[in-house]
Amino acid sequence: MRPVGILFALAGWLACSSPSPTAGSMGEVQGIHISVDRLALPYCPECEMHFGRYPVADTLTYEGKLYGFCSQGCKEAFVKRMAP
Repeated sequence: MRPVGILFALAGWLACSSPSPTAGSMGEVQGIHISVDRLALPYCPECEMHFGRYPVADTLTYEGKLYGFCSQGCKEAFVKRMAP
């Protein structure tokens, strides 16, 4: 893996490890109740964590498509990456 690829992978991991606003008292992610079929992708577009195994913590509509995110950190990274 190239050094740049490693940096992106590390950044994605760090974004996903940030606390989610929907985390419960024991640290478990509560998630929001949304069908994965409604999302543009079945995984977080930042870190590629699949929602079949993990809950959707937050969503964002971008260019008419609904995206799900595993954490607030991944959502914020996506918004920064997509900013003009």
